[in-house]
Amino acid sequence: MSLFKTYAGLSRDIYYLCLARTINSMGDFIFSLITLVLTLQMGMSVVSAGIFVSMAALISGPGVLLGGYLSDLMGKKTIIISGQVLSALMIISCSFYSGTITIGYLLIAVMFFISITRPAYNALIIQLCPEEKQRKSAFSLMYLGANLGIALGPLIAGFFIKDYVHIVFLSIGTVFLISTFMIWKKVHVAAGDPAAQTLTGEPVHHTHTEQPQRKQQPRQQKHKQSGSPSRQPQGSNPSPSRLFPMLLKNPLIVFFIVVSFLNYFIYMQYSFSLPLQMNQTFGEHGAAYYGSVMTINAISVILLTTLVLSATRSITALNSIAAGALFYGIGFGALYLLGDWPHFAIVVVSTVLWTIGEILVQTNINLYIASRVPDTHQGRFNGFLLFVGCLGYTLSPYLTGLFIRSLDMESVWIIILGISLFYALCMVLLWYMDKNAANKRGMQSPEFSKSV
Repeated sequence: MSLFKTYAGLSRDIYYLCLARTINSMGDFIFSLITLVLTLQMGMSVVSAGIFVSMAALISGPGVLLGGYLSDLMGKKTIIISGQVLSALMIISCSFYSGTITIGYLLIAVMFFISITRPAYNALIIQLCPEEKQRKSAFSLMYLGANLGIALGPLIAGFFIKDYVHIVFLSIGTVFLISTFMIWKKVHVAAGDPAAQTLTGEPVHHTHTEQPQRKQQPRQQKHKQSGSPSRQPQGSNPSPSRLFPMLLKNPLIVFFIVVSFLNYFIYMQYSFSLPLQMNQTFGEHGAAYYGSVMTINAISVILLTTLVLSATRSITALNSIAAGALFYGIGFGALYLLGDWPHFAIVVVSTVLWTIGEILVQTNINLYIASRVPDTHQGRFNGFLLFVGCLGYTLSPYLTGLFIRSLDMESVWIIILGISLFYALCMVLLWYMDKNAANKRGMQSPEFSKSV
């Protein structure tokens, strides 16, 4: 239980936000629902159902970009509540169109509105957590809760989806409304937060300024707040300035977001290349073995997330991501051994290793942006990162399929190992570039004093 002290000290708003996200995640398997409803209930071919799934995936890209912009313009909490209410109403309406193609189009719209809320969730956590260690704990708790919800939701829905799909729709819509109500009533965002009203055009290093520093200069802060004409009144949202000038002034952040494509490309292997490998290695039992892999992954996430966070709490976000990339490479690369030793024990060890990589990367990937981007741009930068993620998820199966066709199944894992090592190297290189840039500006930070 001492491990759970890692999550102590967070604000009550964060706990309610994470609880709401956990509840929401129980109904957050729309991709699978599209496929199951269209094929099981309507008898649609796999190819036709795949078109709907692809449309839902493609529409998520514009959704996260729009959600990022709107969350900066209208407020993070407002976008989360609006997106989830619209999603809930559309999901509930699906229960009245059972057996018709309308369900497919409604679920695509649901995916769009869900994707709008994603950057707002990330940006709201950043806004509610002033210190980086708090953010690390908050993102870890959010990740753990989301995985718990994702594990429980499909398990429960599986008993009803074939004969009582209308109950599934009503239940998911109700779950969305419950989590939305919790955010509305229990998550409070301070109006007129100074952090949300500052835009200098420079990288914002460590926006979690330590309290002793604030106490040393009370008069200077008071003078700035009263004398600066750019300040907005209490309770008002500043209109968001343009994104691209901010990107041009922060090339290291752009480099980080672009290179993050590799993370999503690598991570997608668990749902594309891994089931293919199970079928090739274990034949007709491949599907059962793949199901076991997903169970091992879920159990590992639940058991190891808190442990990994506790062990890496003092390590910087970039170094944690680099370590996660190494675990990705070793875990997926180990599957190359199946060509000579087709034993499931190799798959078990591999799954635990790449799951540790998943935990390290997914709980830290938002932290680098969090401490270097003003709150006025958090939504759009997180939306940009999620958009790159959509590209990675979309292109990974196609490009990996080309690798498999040109080489063989086992050789793909060596390629993934190489990509993972390159991703880790990029993160370490970015760490050093960031350190040198900070030193040139005379901004020595405890983060840069740690060894890689």
